[in-house]
Amino acid sequence: MRDIPNEEGLPLAFIIAGHHAGLHDLQRLMNRLRETSHLDEAERGGATAQWTRLASPLQLPPFLDDSDLATEFWIRMLFSALIDADRLDTEHFHSPEREPERRFAVDAGHLKELLDIHIETLALSAKDSPVNRVRAEVLRDCRRRAADVPGLFTLTVPTGGGKTLASMAFALDHAVKHGLDRVIVVIPYTSIIEQSAAVYKKIFGNSNVVEHHSSFDPPEEPSRLWLAAENWNAPVIVTTSVQFFESLFANRTSAARKLHNIARSVVVLDEVQTFPTSLLAPIVDALGELALHYATTIVLATATQPALRKREAFPYGLDGVREIIAEPGRHFRLLERVRIEWPVDFNQAITFDELSRKILPHPTALVIVHLRNDARELAELLEDSLHLSALMCAQHRSEVLAVIRKRLVDAVPCRLVATQLVEAGVDVDFPVVFRALGGLDSIAQAAGRCNREGKLDRGLMQVFVAPSLPPMGVPRRALEVTKEILRAHGGRVDLNDPAIHDRYFQRLYASSSSDSKGIQAERRGLNYESVAAKFRMIEDGWQKAIVIPYDPKSRDTIDDVRRFGMSRRASRRLQRYSVNVSKNVASAMLASGIAEDVSGDEAVIALRESELDRYYSPRFGLDLRRSLQINPEDLIA
Repeated sequence: MRDIPNEEGLPLAFIIAGHHAGLHDLQRLMNRLRETSHLDEAERGGATAQWTRLASPLQLPPFLDDSDLATEFWIRMLFSALIDADRLDTEHFHSPEREPERRFAVDAGHLKELLDIHIETLALSAKDSPVNRVRAEVLRDCRRRAADVPGLFTLTVPTGGGKTLASMAFALDHAVKHGLDRVIVVIPYTSIIEQSAAVYKKIFGNSNVVEHHSSFDPPEEPSRLWLAAENWNAPVIVTTSVQFFESLFANRTSAARKLHNIARSVVVLDEVQTFPTSLLAPIVDALGELALHYATTIVLATATQPALRKREAFPYGLDGVREIIAEPGRHFRLLERVRIEWPVDFNQAITFDELSRKILPHPTALVIVHLRNDARELAELLEDSLHLSALMCAQHRSEVLAVIRKRLVDAVPCRLVATQLVEAGVDVDFPVVFRALGGLDSIAQAAGRCNREGKLDRGLMQVFVAPSLPPMGVPRRALEVTKEILRAHGGRVDLNDPAIHDRYFQRLYASSSSDSKGIQAERRGLNYESVAAKFRMIEDGWQKAIVIPYDPKSRDTIDDVRRFGMSRRASRRLQRYSVNVSKNVASAMLASGIAEDVSGDEAVIALRESELDRYYSPRFGLDLRRSLQINPEDLIA
């Protein structure tokens, strides 16, 4: 905190002043401290003056001497510890019956035993196959490296290589070995969270896995799981990237309360290639700080490892990162299950009519396009196809995915047209995949949905040049970087070579700002409110959620909000039934009577039940094109 007045006392001033309203910006705090009304009692020599002399200045840890960013982060951790202690003390006074609910009877050692039993059971029934041999080697490497000193690790595993179980085995073995308190699994999408959480609950029991994300609906309130979500004092937490990182940079008390319990944990970050490039600098800095000064082990897990290590062109990158897998490239070669056909001319787009004729000879195929409008147009050309896009609410998508998985298991013809939401972590296995040319990481993720279980000698993935471009920003830059790399390699690359992905991400990051909102400067200035306002994993300032009265549960919840107002439980339940649209579209829907303001303050806008058949398709989701002349690309971020 160089050049900041009274720096020794500021940490206490920040957390005391903010323990109800949240952490302030430095200037706002200084203005409060200069108000004489706050100093009258101290000047008169009363109890406050004596307390001030005893408690301040605060002795700062030596590692803060040369780093304003480290100091900013340390104040966050102090604030979190104070908030949690204050809330628990208040709860103990007013609701002492809740205290037993906050205790978990299990620890990492017991969970490790349960995981060992599960893995041994799987091994007994596993057939000898290339996929299962690789999974066994990945698991072996994870368990062997769990004894390593805590810190920063990468876990580079091909799609289908058993990353979900192997990463948990590393985390629990590591926690037991080094006396760490919990495992926090961080996943980018709620669809993958539900999938992974179901696996962990089957192994550890429902009551020992805390899901903390926007669409989780706990069975009762308050319950052990609900209470544990407040401060993450539980053995296993499964949460979203949005929840994890926005909490790390939040100034609100409720969001910051859990931060101190990230210390002394194993944090497994899944699908790390999805980190937004515009926020890489603060994200990477926070991860490095957790590992360096808060006894936290960080595991960066993915099949397409981003270039997050420190180097000359990436000075804020992570230092001292260790790869868990002994020979990751070897596993990719052993699991080479897909033959890829690249386009001959990267500038020659194919029409959807032409593409549909290429798809028709394949009764079971996955097609991934750039845009929601593209997905609908192509699906309409393929009359018997299924469709997935974010114009469908999450509950609708889950039901369609269940149909898709059943068809694949039963070997029933299944053509699916989707946007890239089907790629990262969604467990489907198609013999043929068509993928629009885009970012190299997205193409690799799409290949992971092809012949995933290795049942065929080779699956087929055809990369085509779509008639439309990816959305503006990073997706479009990613396409250009992919074209550059393909041209440099004669028009085709080996997606099984981890070095190719490192090269791709280095170029992508070099072409993008890693801190486009100046968050690091705000952090150095101790401007907590400004940081919280600027740090958004998903830019949602221009959009509104439209709740779909999709089924009886959603309709009942809408009625509850209409009658009793919004509650935390209602908010979480409605997440699964929401489709995001721009604020202009939401206003047009309200003005036309298609939607209604259920809550009275536009916090909950719902499609009218009487309009459901007209404006929400069982196949395509929300459709306002004809009535409001709306481009579907305006419906969702």
